[in-house]
Amino acid sequence: MTQTTIDPQHRFYFNVETESNGQQIANRLPSYRIACQHIKRYAMETGNEQEVYYVQLYRRKNHRYRSVLQCKVKFRDDQVLITGAKYIEQRDPQ
Repeated sequence: MTQTTIDPQHRFYFNVETESNGQQIANRLPSYRIACQHIKRYAMETGNEQEVYYVQLYRRKNHRYRSVLQCKVKFRDDQVLITGAKYIEQRDPQ
């Protein structure tokens, strides 16, 4: 999958990376909803239900990270669902 970059016009943006290899699958997304869509599409392409994803929230002004959410996916019929999302403290962004 190619990495997606959207230049945000918002105060914050989201990056998404995988836990297994640290691959960044989306960069500078303007909303959490769009970040979830990228996770679902990546999971469909790879078919890996065991992968863990990190959604990092950054402040646009200084590009410092604010928070990190960890989530997994579950396949149901022809859908991909985000499950087990939780806030992670003290995880250093790459």
